[in-house]
Amino acid sequence: MSKPKAAEGLFERLRAALKTAEGDELKTKVKGLIVFHIDDEKWALDLRPGKSSVEKGAPKDKPDLTLTITDENFLKLTSGKLGPQQAFLMRKLKISGSMALALKLQPILDAAAPPKSKL
Repeated sequence: MSKPKAAEGLFERLRAALKTAEGDELKTKVKGLIVFHIDDEKWALDLRPGKSSVEKGAPKDKPDLTLTITDENFLKLTSGKLGPQQAFLMRKLKISGSMALALKLQPILDAAAPPKSKL
């Protein structure tokens, strides 16, 4: 049995965030269909006008942006231990599609981020 993927919990957090005011802000800023290809799984984040969903699996429509990354690096990316630009330059993150949409990635990562401990 394989270990649970960190991405699964992060996408659950992102799904919950879409139902908040923060999610409304994301929808107006991003406006696109993003596919995260993490290890051997795909997750579709649909923030096109009139839509708002996070689904496991490839979307029916052609994505505006596809990001390919490992589960471990995705966790680092969302927790702030690895920046999107740094990940791209180090070839830990592959981007295909709209670069303009890729530049709007940070608020999405922030919404999926694991909760910070209050120490």
